[in-house]
Amino acid sequence: MKKILLLLIFLFIQWNGTTFRLGGSLFAQGDFTRIYHPIINSAELAIVDTNYYEALDYYKAAFDNVKKPFAKDYYNAAICAAMVGKMSTMFDYLEKIVEKGYPSDSLRKDVFFHYVADTCKVWSKFESQMKLVKPTLNQELRDSLNKIYALSTKIIYTPLTTDLREYFAKNHNLPQTFTTKINGKDTTIAVRINSFIDSLYFFNNLTGKLKLQQDSLRKINNEIFSKNQHHVYNSIVKIIENNGYPDENLIGLSGRDFQNSSKDRRIFFFTEQNFNNSILNNSIVLDIFSSSFPTEESDINSLITQAVRDGKLLPHHINRINASRGNFRGRAPNNTIKNESLNIFSFGKVKVYRLQLDANLKCEIPDLEKKLSRSYWQKESLQEYSEAEINEKRLDIGLETLADAYKKAFFKAHPRVFIINGGNYQTELSYVSSCEVLEKMLKESTFVR
Repeated sequence: MKKILLLLIFLFIQWNGTTFRLGGSLFAQGDFTRIYHPIINSAELAIVDTNYYEALDYYKAAFDNVKKPFAKDYYNAAICAAMVGKMSTMFDYLEKIVEKGYPSDSLRKDVFFHYVADTCKVWSKFESQMKLVKPTLNQELRDSLNKIYALSTKIIYTPLTTDLREYFAKNHNLPQTFTTKINGKDTTIAVRINSFIDSLYFFNNLTGKLKLQQDSLRKINNEIFSKNQHHVYNSIVKIIENNGYPDENLIGLSGRDFQNSSKDRRIFFFTEQNFNNSILNNSIVLDIFSSSFPTEESDINSLITQAVRDGKLLPHHINRINASRGNFRGRAPNNTIKNESLNIFSFGKVKVYRLQLDANLKCEIPDLEKKLSRSYWQKESLQEYSEAEINEKRLDIGLETLADAYKKAFFKAHPRVFIINGGNYQTELSYVSSCEVLEKMLKESTFVR
């Protein structure tokens, strides 16, 4: 069955006009949404099914199709190779991620590979060889991006007037309030001010001359912030126009320098996994786009989509950019044309919940205690779209189908050593106020085994 699936994928690639030859290394870097991501999805689903031999075959097929696979996929493939005892293949794939800038001394402390390092006789030799690997990076471009990111996240501080400083000095220990929207409702939150920096935003009860001074300073801050955001956006777009999208092959993994080499540091799963995710599955360019969205220059869809097709950006990362721009788009004119406003990245969520009755509520439902001890999954609402309609658009940009996203979400419900994008898993305790509501929820929800 596996060989048939691989053959079908290869035929699909040929049908889309991509030239390749079996048994050899490629060709030209083609459209990753056709020749790479579909095969990677099959590899990840094989991992979900704990079939590491099959996953490794899929990874090899995907790697053979392009010149520069993604580091996170090399990492997952290396784990699969170790799982099935193919140590030579494992070392080959680990070397690939070191060539992209992964700190070689961090592999020994990796959440998975530290076990290999402790038991493999040739690990020390491999580690010594990896210390000699010098990643080929564009350091000048990398430094420029770090400066742009620093500007995009810079806190704007305008010196206070004498009147405001005297007022804040007298009152900064008193609880202040500010209003924000939570779940669509205006909510007032009390805070205690510990510094002058935030006082422009948290002192909202000023009057007269103080109020005018405060509004003036806020306006100055906002103007500086807006100017910075325009500069950041224009700078990153110019870089992309001159150099192409700065991916991990151009500026190294994540585009930042990581210090993760303490020989005495103990291995903690979440610390190590967060480190791997931040360096193998993140990018400083993503952070820049996420923090900067000036109104009239915010349409970067064509740049991002092309970067995905060129194999410079993972398709799942588009959602992060879309999410950061949600507030801006919410203020834009409504676009109600079906599919043009469809955010295909917003789907694929699995919300698992336990039901909790109010203390004084008694319901005559058979096996109620047993049912309340279980976890349930209610399939997400697809709004006015059909699953087939959503899947068509997801596949077009290199994403998995919703069914596959749900499988990955359940897989990621527990800590895993693999870095797999797609699917989002959440848990919550749902309080029920009436027996009628409880019966309805039990009828509409799927029991999670």
